[in-house]
Amino acid sequence: MPHRPSSPIRALAAAAALACVAAPGQAQAPRATPEFHARVFQAGFEQPLEVRQAGLKRRVDVATGGIVQSFISDRTRGALVVMTAAGRRRVAFLFPLSSQEVNAPVPTELSAFAGARLTRMGGSRVAGRACTLHRYAGYLGRSGVVCVSADGLVLQQTPDGRRSPIYQVLSITYARQEPRWFTPPPDYQVSALPGTGGIAMRPAAPISR
Repeated sequence: MPHRPSSPIRALAAAAALACVAAPGQAQAPRATPEFHARVFQAGFEQPLEVRQAGLKRRVDVATGGIVQSFISDRTRGALVVMTAAGRRRVAFLFPLSSQEVNAPVPTELSAFAGARLTRMGGSRVAGRACTLHRYAGYLGRSGVVCVSADGLVLQQTPDGRRSPIYQVLSITYARQEPRWFTPPPDYQVSALPGTGGIAMRPAAPISR
């Protein structure tokens, strides 16, 4: 049974910690993947995650009970925005990121495994799409198997020691993602943490769900 985070602070802290795990030094800069919207199973969460990506910007929405947390990584600005909505409270924290600290909170691209040893194994299908199986070793100190689409998206990840995937794309739609998905809406109170410098996040228009 998936583990439910005990509080939004715990979930935020866990995601922020993942955000600060730098990729290995030999990793190359991530390439821009096609724009998409995906529903993703991630072990530890009771509901699928909503993932949107446009170029070097990514948004992950996590719903737990009556709380929604959104994680926006902007690799063009080196920033991670963590937004929390609970009741009427809307808060967004802006974290600084170096060019290497960009793979949180989920490894959606094969480039996240750039410092690991990869061995091609064959082919499979996930969410109705063909993907290539790779065995990896050395990613965050772990080994396992990932299935990657032809355009470099990770569709499934199964670390060694698990019978089922820790991460799996349930559905994916390739389509242009509007810029407003990647900035805090105007009803959020934005707080920039020390060290963020002049990174500016312009509030977006309200998002219609």
